[in-house]
Amino acid sequence: MKLSSFISSAYPETSLSPRIKKGRKDMIFSLEDLADRIGSRPDRASVEELVEEEASQIELLLSCQPDKRCALIWGYVSSLAAERSPLPLRLPARDYAGLEMAGGCIILEKGGDHVGEKMRGGRIVIEGAAGDYLGQEMTGGGIVAAGCRDYAFRQMKGGWGVVKGDAGKFLGLGNTGGRIALQGSCRERAGWMMRSGRLYVRGDAGEYLGLLMSGGEILVRGEAGRRAGWRSKGGRIAASRFGPEAVDGVTELG
Repeated sequence: MKLSSFISSAYPETSLSPRIKKGRKDMIFSLEDLADRIGSRPDRASVEELVEEEASQIELLLSCQPDKRCALIWGYVSSLAAERSPLPLRLPARDYAGLEMAGGCIILEKGGDHVGEKMRGGRIVIEGAAGDYLGQEMTGGGIVAAGCRDYAFRQMKGGWGVVKGDAGKFLGLGNTGGRIALQGSCRERAGWMMRSGRLYVRGDAGEYLGLLMSGGEILVRGEAGRRAGWRSKGGRIAASRFGPEAVDGVTELG
């Protein structure tokens, strides 16, 4: 008798309950292993389905150094870990930390790119500066960072973000909701194509503040650069001082 036939007769498939067969998962040894199983288009549902709930499995995957192919997967794993942890989770500075996060707390010494992207809840604290695309497309939760580069809180729909230092270009680009508080200054085109939400800048803002803005509110305690409110169709822009060529609709703070 062949070995396969012997095993089949000794352990017939019908002897396993459907619940056990459905619930069995193979051990995942690395992010690359997980990426091979998910395929070329990883999403949160696929990662959550394959990753076991045991803490050792999560810790193993978080300890891996992701390459470009595994960056999104590591981000999803970081969010699952934070949501399942009763305490704040301290993680290394990597791209996509807190991707689509729905709860819990992540602490980063410094941030990579795309930190908190599409997050729906919870909190991320970045003790140093973050990279590009901080909090992009977030709908809930909150992010605190010491500083950030370009495109922070791009297409934000909800939640809040606090930046204790300076921000780069295109802060709050295309926002339809949410609140941003910047304690430092930002570079050009903050609030570009903003439709709703609120942006507060304690320092100065670069040129073209609120470019093509159609709704929401921008408040700058310092000086707004030239052409503030240029081609805006709605919303409110107020600053203590304005550079040249500001539109007539902007308000000067007393």
